[in-house]
Amino acid sequence: MLKTRFLGLTHICKSASTRWQQRIVATRTYIRPHYYNNNEPLSKAIQAQKNPLQRFSRTVNNIDPNKVLWSVIGTNVGVYLMWQYAINSYKQFGDSHWLNIMGKHFISSPEAVHNGRYHTLLTSAFSHKSLEHLGLNMLVLYSIGQGVIEAIGASRFLILYAGAGITASLVAVGYRKYIRPMLEKEKYGRSRDPRLMGGSMGASGSVMAITSFFACAYPRATFLVFFIIPMPAIAVVGLFAAYDIYQASTLEGGIVDSAAHIGGVAYGAGYWFLRVRPMLRAGRWRV
Repeated sequence: MLKTRFLGLTHICKSASTRWQQRIVATRTYIRPHYYNNNEPLSKAIQAQKNPLQRFSRTVNNIDPNKVLWSVIGTNVGVYLMWQYAINSYKQFGDSHWLNIMGKHFISSPEAVHNGRYHTLLTSAFSHKSLEHLGLNMLVLYSIGQGVIEAIGASRFLILYAGAGITASLVAVGYRKYIRPMLEKEKYGRSRDPRLMGGSMGASGSVMAITSFFACAYPRATFLVFFIIPMPAIAVVGLFAAYDIYQASTLEGGIVDSAAHIGGVAYGAGYWFLRVRPMLRAGRWRV
């Protein structure tokens, strides 16, 4: 008799417990339906924590920002030293082996893309032959990069640098392949083969992206043009962008890759307006 009553009580408790669990599940499903999917053993939040990219991002963000910035600068310096070794080997010993390797893998061009060397779209963003070119880019990168890396975090800073470098290279390649031949034909009556136009190199595209991002985020910040003239950041970036557009459209750019600069400015502004600003307004931005 006691056993029967006990079993009956157990059955009642189990039924009540089942109804209560169903109510909890129904409530949870209403609040966070994607967290309680029966087909997924873990919530998406936990899965995101296990994502290798998310884990790498958290690891990078835990590193001292100055170390990340100096690592980027050090990479640029390292590639510059590789160029110097290759150039000196050719000058002193007539050995063009290393010079050919550097030209093949650290300069982006229509010819490189045509032959499947897509990595040059990124590696060219760390590539400098002259000390003046390297020094100017690294000075601006160090000056502006500190503020940007503190604002968006180290991992997003690296994404901004790399993404801008690739975008600037793509714009430069597209300009040489499609736009410049039309401008040359209109101006000179003939155009060169895009694969023979040479290529581009340098961190200018990435630096312009970081500068334009900073100007969009802090438009009233003061920049010293030529280290003398104080101007609002947004005005300085706008003037330089307008100048690059003029140079590219009139074929007056010379050795300066104005198309890459334009691509960098567009990427930096786009990253602010399309990525960061909407998340700030929604209250979802986390460094």
